[in-house]
Amino acid sequence: MLYLLRHLEESFGPFRLFGYWSFRSMGAVVTALAVSLLIGPLVIRLLRRWGARDQGRAFGGLNVATKEGTPTMGGLLLLVSLFASCLLWCDLANQQVRIVLAAALYFGGIGAFDDILKIRHQSNERGLARHWKYAAQIAFGFLVGVLFLTAHSSPYGHEVAHTLVVPLWSKGLYLGWAYLLFVVVFMVLASNSVNLTDGLDGLAIVPAMLVAAVLAVFAFIVGNPDPAVPQKLLFRPLPGCDELVVFCAAFLGAGAGFLWFNCHPASVFMGDTGSLALGGILGTLALLVKQELVFFIAGGIFVVEAGSSFIQDYIGLKLLGRRIFFRAPYHHSLMHQGYSETKVTVRFWILSAIFAVMALATLKVR
Repeated sequence: MLYLLRHLEESFGPFRLFGYWSFRSMGAVVTALAVSLLIGPLVIRLLRRWGARDQGRAFGGLNVATKEGTPTMGGLLLLVSLFASCLLWCDLANQQVRIVLAAALYFGGIGAFDDILKIRHQSNERGLARHWKYAAQIAFGFLVGVLFLTAHSSPYGHEVAHTLVVPLWSKGLYLGWAYLLFVVVFMVLASNSVNLTDGLDGLAIVPAMLVAAVLAVFAFIVGNPDPAVPQKLLFRPLPGCDELVVFCAAFLGAGAGFLWFNCHPASVFMGDTGSLALGGILGTLALLVKQELVFFIAGGIFVVEAGSSFIQDYIGLKLLGRRIFFRAPYHHSLMHQGYSETKVTVRFWILSAIFAVMALATLKVR
C-alpha cells in the first residue's frame, strides 16, 4: 500500500524512497516485529480463552506432558504480523508476491484445520489424517506447478520455468513438463519437513528465518533490475524476484516477533497453523527464485528431522520391524539421551547457521 506513494514523488520528493526495495525491506521487518510484539499478548489470551491449548504427550521415558495447557495455534500471530507488513510495504501487483501470500494462507489454513481437530478431540494424535494432509499439499503443488509452467500465466519464460537450477552447475537441468512432478514432490517435502521440526521451544522458527534470509539473498541477485548482476554470477535474470526481498524481510520480522513469545519456556506454540505455513512459504519462495535444491542445503536441519522420521517409520518400523531411533524426529532422541531442551535447540540453531553459510557459498562456486 505504501509502495504506491512512490507515484507522488513529484509532489513530495522523499516519497521516492517507497520505490526502493531496500527502504521498504527495512520498513517491512520493523513493522512485522512491532505488530507481533503489540498483538502477541492479546493473541495468546484469546487462544487461551478459546481453549486452544496443547494437549501434551508422554512416550517411553521422555515426558513432555509438562507443556500441556500452553496455548497453541500461535501460527496465527505469525501470519497476521506477516500479512500486515506485506500489505503495507510489498508491491501487491507483483505476481510472485501474490503467489507466496496465497501459499501462506493455504498452508496456514490446512494447519489451522488440523489444530482445531486436535483441540476438539483433546488429543495431539487425532488431527487431520496424514493422507488428507498429503492430498492438500499435492493439490497446491500441482496448481502452482501448472501456473508456473503454463506460458500465459508463468512469471518467467518457457526455458527458465522448465529448468531445474542445480547448485555448483551454471547450466541447470531442463526437465520440460516433468518439472511439474518435481514441484509437487518438493512442496510436500518442504511443508512436512518444517512441520516435523516443530517440536521444541523455538526449534523451527530460527532455522526457517535463516532459510528465508538465504532465499532473500538469491532473490536480490536473480531479480536485480541490472541484468549484469545475476549474469556475473552465472544466473539467469528473473524479473520481479527483487520484490520477494521485501516479503522475506517481513517474514524475518514476523519470525523474530514470534520467537519473543516462543523462546523457552514458550508462552505459545505455533502449532500446525504455523509450521505448515512456514514450510509452504519457504517451499514457494525457493520455487519462485528457482533455488529448490538450495533449500535442502540451507534447511539442512529440516532434512535431518524429516529424514530421521522417514527412516524410523518406513525403514525401521515397516521394513525391519523395529525402532532405529528412540523417537523420531531426531530431537526427541537427543533429549532421551539426556540433552536439555535448550541445548538441543541452540545447537540446532548453530547447525542451521552453518547450513545457511554453505548455501550462500554456492553463489560463487558454480
